[in-house]
Amino acid sequence: MISLKELHLIIDVPLAFCFLAVGVLLSCMTRFPQLRKFKQFLKFITSKQSHESHKNTITPLQALFTAMSTSLGMGTIVAAPLGVVIGGPGSLFWIMVYSFFGAVTKFSEATFAVKFKRYASDGTIIGGPTGYLYQIHPYLANWYGIVTVFLFSSWTAIQAKAMAATYSHQGVPEYATGAVMALFVFYILTGGAKRIGLFSSKLVPVMCAMYFTLCCLILFADLTALKDAIISIFSHAFSPAAPIGGFVGATAASGLKEGVFKAAFITEAGVGTAAIPHALSDAKKPTNQGILAMYSIIGDTFFCILSGLIAIITGTWTLGKISNDLPLLAFKQGLPTIGPLAYTITVTMFIIGTAVGNSLNASKSYAFFTNNRQMYFYYGFVSLCIFFGSIFDTSTLWEISEFIIPLIALPNLLGLIILTKKYRSELAE
Repeated sequence: MISLKELHLIIDVPLAFCFLAVGVLLSCMTRFPQLRKFKQFLKFITSKQSHESHKNTITPLQALFTAMSTSLGMGTIVAAPLGVVIGGPGSLFWIMVYSFFGAVTKFSEATFAVKFKRYASDGTIIGGPTGYLYQIHPYLANWYGIVTVFLFSSWTAIQAKAMAATYSHQGVPEYATGAVMALFVFYILTGGAKRIGLFSSKLVPVMCAMYFTLCCLILFADLTALKDAIISIFSHAFSPAAPIGGFVGATAASGLKEGVFKAAFITEAGVGTAAIPHALSDAKKPTNQGILAMYSIIGDTFFCILSGLIAIITGTWTLGKISNDLPLLAFKQGLPTIGPLAYTITVTMFIIGTAVGNSLNASKSYAFFTNNRQMYFYYGFVSLCIFFGSIFDTSTLWEISEFIIPLIALPNLLGLIILTKKYRSELAE
């Protein structure tokens, strides 16, 4: 019988190529907006419209930060070092390649999420892939909505376990961390989209600034090591990475697979989940929100590359250890005095932001079926997932969530191709 781990190996390689192929195809169909729209992006984020919202909506910038709070989570910190351990330094090159083409995938997702958003009977917005997949066939929308409710719940439980494990080193019981986190997320969710948008807009800039500062302290402490690390990224993009220390070596193909798959996981481009908060935007023109989403991938990729570089510079990737502790080990080595404490504070913000964002996204999938009724039932459910996730072993949840991703990514990618072909002129203008 094939194990889940073996099944991942069978699925992940073709899925990685599928993610990249769709990104290239959409870029060609829409005339490479990632190269053409930067001036329009700057104009929009400085305009008055980007700060405006009405009842049941949030501002375009708040929608952007809410989406970023989900993608800028533990995945951003951990995924790149894990990719380097499995696929070698060249995996960071392929992360950047996919981010370039995947940006257009995200552009299409956010644009269609705003264009085809639906309203519940109370005026609340229900949007995201369920909205635009419904335009193709209700079955696709129903499938996506059902699966994402469970996917986000497992992701949130995993975040709770990461938080509890971090604070257990400080002597805090795991159940206490889980209880506090569950109550906090419940409070934020019950405040609706506006409270979530306000929270995310305040949190994201602070946590990004703190993590960036800490990474720079490590990266620029040895410029020669930094230069060598950057060279290794490009030199191993198309050539094998030889065994070093506990690292068993990697082929160029494994680097490509790891880079693309990790980039899709980090940026959520192709998975479609980042489009859910973008649908709550009050953007008058759907493509404007799509442009914000498209360039937000720069932030995701930037912090991902920082994490990967730290793993290379400190040498922690050569340990061959496939663990979420890799960034902590790198911080302990690069900043032995303030590293562990600073990492704990930063991780707390990343995890809380991700938990809130994931819970919001799942609530919109849940609302798709209930017409935004009985939402407190879901809020209670996700709070329980957070609490029990903090005290249970979540290794199985990781395997299940990774198995579910293809189940929602493939119909989402198919839907994007169909809709982009139909609305090509609108996206390519």
